Amino acid sequence: MIMNLRSTPYSYRSSYMAFSEIPGMFNGMPIEEGLYFRSIHGSSKTSMVAMMKPLYDNKYCDYTTEVTPYKMTIKTADAQTEVTFYDAKTVLLCGDVPLLFDFMSENRPYTYLVPQDINKEYWMADCYGENCRYMIHAQSGQITVDQDWSGCNAKKSELKITADANEKYLIVIEEFMENWEKSDRVYDFAKTVEQCKETYTSFKELMPQIPAKYDELAEVAAYVNWESLVAPYGFLKREAMLMSKNWMCNVWSWDHCFNALTLAYKAPQMAWDQFMIMFDYQTAIGCLPDSVNDSKIIHNYCKPPIHGWILRKLMQIMPLSDVQLSDAYDKLSKWTNWWLTCRDNNNDGLCEYNHGNDSGWDNSTAFSEMPPTTTPDLAAFLILQMDVLCELAKKFGKEDEAVSWKEKSDTMLANMITKLYENGEPHALDGLDNRVHKSDTLLFYLPLILGNRLPEDIRRKGIATLKSNKFMTSNGFATESPASSLYEDDGYWRGPIWAPSTFIIIDGLTECGEKEFAKVMVERFCDMMSKSGCAENFDAVTGEGLRDLAYTWTASVMFVLAHEYLMK
Repeated sequence: MIMNLRSTPYSYRSSYMAFSEIPGMFNGMPIEEGLYFRSIHGSSKTSMVAMMKPLYDNKYCDYTTEVTPYKMTIKTADAQTEVTFYDAKTVLLCGDVPLLFDFMSENRPYTYLVPQDINKEYWMADCYGENCRYMIHAQSGQITVDQDWSGCNAKKSELKITADANEKYLIVIEEFMENWEKSDRVYDFAKTVEQCKETYTSFKELMPQIPAKYDELAEVAAYVNWESLVAPYGFLKREAMLMSKNWMCNVWSWDHCFNALTLAYKAPQMAWDQFMIMFDYQTAIGCLPDSVNDSKIIHNYCKPPIHGWILRKLMQIMPLSDVQLSDAYDKLSKWTNWWLTCRDNNNDGLCEYNHGNDSGWDNSTAFSEMPPTTTPDLAAFLILQMDVLCELAKKFGKEDEAVSWKEKSDTMLANMITKLYENGEPHALDGLDNRVHKSDTLLFYLPLILGNRLPEDIRRKGIATLKSNKFMTSNGFATESPASSLYEDDGYWRGPIWAPSTFIIIDGLTECGEKEFAKVMVERFCDMMSKSGCAENFDAVTGEGLRDLAYTWTASVMFVLAHEYLMK
């Protein structure tokens, strides 16, 4: 498998280091085109530690890259350098391409290089803006540094690596945060490549089996999930599968659920860690944060309460102990009660989103009016969550709590049907005075996951809508009807196809007895991904990948859907 370094970073499981080829724009901002050594620490706007410039006759020259899960190769007209990971904190470079590392490519203050020994064999790169440090030394070959200093900052900070005549260099880059300890380890590059290959292959085997026609897609998807893992550090208490190592370098409070599902088949402990990871940050009153990374927890928003629905699926796929289920019950109870007590501000028996970001559908046309907004998907998720809590309460002999959850679930269902449907058609309510808001968004059809709990007319009309051309395209379900005046080709949740919306709608169709139709749509989605990869979202008409092009929940949803619908 050869990957595209412009869409998918080269990295390693648990590592906060990555390499990317930037085409001139990064996260919507202009940047010099080229190859970059990057840090994943910190916010979603990840930093360029250094631009890597292949040289010929001391001048920046043309080059090509070739990337597999276990090795990156940089080629010029007359030389070649290979890059691999010894472990999550150690990168090896072996070859004869003269390489210049420009540590001031982003002109960050307090970034500099300083020698660590009298012979200047070891150089520390201190990158304040990225909250990281690197020790660089040559096991073979040469390191030279060119640095201009002004006051307390470097104006230029360049490190060049070169090979001795007729030899290859072997350069070691070690990430460290606190103290670095010198090692006598002698690195074997070829052996390290094989070890890296074995590590990736072992992870790939943990992914659910899917049809052979998607073998190439499976390779890419498995790699995206593998390399997007980072080790516990800072705020992260568990190994975390980020959404991406491009710029969406966070865990969000519903994204993690889909990543848990794909691990559930063969790696139940990893799956449990991904499911529970956001509950590590649950507040005393039960709220979950919007997102987290190693250095920041964001509480400005939240995400939809899909956790009960996902827990039920995990229970169907993998064994869970009473200890795990009891812990989940306590945390899900707090999460649910937070919605019921803190997000029903007009006391109408239905909860509201304070912003589109709370729903996960950030800019959906469901939220085109001033919030708060009451939508049928939120009610459906809470109904399912309370149903699961009822089941667990019965399991643990909490009969009074089971009765209470059942009553609350039934009451919310009745309120949803009465207030959020008219003649079987869904809508939202704006403001606390409940103004009816109609929209051509797919979001309104997510309650089909309730299946037979919905009245027959709502199910029938919802299925008919999904089988029409309102949302259905040759690639899957658009998030906004292409016929809508508000539809946008690259409009985030105003048109493009997304993995989570696809998964929920497919599950809803299945719950409503439409598994064959669901299977057809799963195949369309997977076929689109075979052409366009694991993008954050896709143009609903052309199938082109959009935004972040190496997204884990896309990879995870593909594995689960292809396994559940196309292998049986």
